[in-house]
Amino acid sequence: MPEFLNRYRRLPRSIILIIGAGFLVSLVNAAFILILNIYLRKLGYIDEEIAAYNSYRFLGVLVFGFPLGFFIKGKKLKPFFLAGTLIVPLASLLVLYSVPARIEGLIITGFILWGTGMMLMHVCSLPFIMRSAPDEIVSEAISLNFSTWSLAMILSGALIAVLSRIGHFDLFAWSFTWDKHHILKLIVYVSLLAVVLILRLEEAAPRSASSRFLQNFKAILQDYDWILILKALTPTLMIAIGAGLTIPFVNLFFNGVFHLDSDDFSLVGSVTAALVFASTLAIPAIKRRFGYRVAILTTQWIAIAFLILLSLTELFATLPGALVLAIFCYMLRQPLMNMAGPMTSELTMKYVGKRNQELISAITSTAWSASWFISAKIFQYLRALDLFYYQIFLITASLYAVGVILYAKIIQEYQQRDHTEMPTDHTRSEPS
Repeated sequence: MPEFLNRYRRLPRSIILIIGAGFLVSLVNAAFILILNIYLRKLGYIDEEIAAYNSYRFLGVLVFGFPLGFFIKGKKLKPFFLAGTLIVPLASLLVLYSVPARIEGLIITGFILWGTGMMLMHVCSLPFIMRSAPDEIVSEAISLNFSTWSLAMILSGALIAVLSRIGHFDLFAWSFTWDKHHILKLIVYVSLLAVVLILRLEEAAPRSASSRFLQNFKAILQDYDWILILKALTPTLMIAIGAGLTIPFVNLFFNGVFHLDSDDFSLVGSVTAALVFASTLAIPAIKRRFGYRVAILTTQWIAIAFLILLSLTELFATLPGALVLAIFCYMLRQPLMNMAGPMTSELTMKYVGKRNQELISAITSTAWSASWFISAKIFQYLRALDLFYYQIFLITASLYAVGVILYAKIIQEYQQRDHTEMPTDHTRSEPS
């Protein structure tokens, strides 16, 4: 068996359970991202309303994400995972039952709780992995954790595409209609299995001392290296703001520009996610062979080029082959941009040091949510001004470029601090 597969087989049972639970919860997130916006559009909601509801998804993270990072230090994380696996499906059902009835208060509440539940999973997963994974396979643990999103997108996209094509059928005395509403509910019910996995989790006692957040806020400010944290967060913030202008609304782009329906886009998303999954699992080997510079910077620059080309397809959308080119660019941009995610997370965690890791995980999640909240509001405003999708996507590309340049500076600084851990070219590599 190849060495890189043997590394994945050595992951502890506790990490496998967390990753499995994360996968099941991500099924809901993936399904909602694939077709919820189009479902809302078909119910009569306009782009500005859809963007507004998407922004509420990140509101709970803005309120609770930052304090959670302080609070979880030195504490067991199982209760937080359990809460997340319960909140996400229940909040998703609240959204699904309230949007057809246009009960705005319940819709907003559902989106806020949905985002809060996902935040609990995201904020706690990286610290749990850093606590539990042996040092020699921490890259594999992080990559596998990131790959759950791709696996969830593959399964959700395939399920949506298949069930949409089946449509209505009868089974004995029961009659089923697989419309978007019922497909989403089915995926939500499946995600509840994550609760079972978390209940089976056996967590070791945390190695670090418990947080003093509630006792002495001034003292806790002295427990962290804020300059390092700020430097590590800046590129993440740039990329997150750019992503928030594009990723939640790319299905609206394909639907509005090329009239691609939700089942077709789900199939595209599923195939794309398969490429993301393969690239994510391969990235630790690339990092060991060439270092962070290639694993992060090269892949992201190429991804930015494909994003620019994707956005420009709107200018010649009526020409033959425009849709094929747009799908091609989307399917290559996604794995190239996402494959760097595990490595930027690992780089950030190592760059700030062990005593800052719980906090940087929470702040990063909060920063992403804050950025996507702001971006959703910006998207809502720009669409209200009748800006074209390609103009908004080009703003994303510009922000990505700034983020990649800043990551290059962090890599250089970290390389100077610990050059033996970071090969910069193919002549230096870590032992496998």
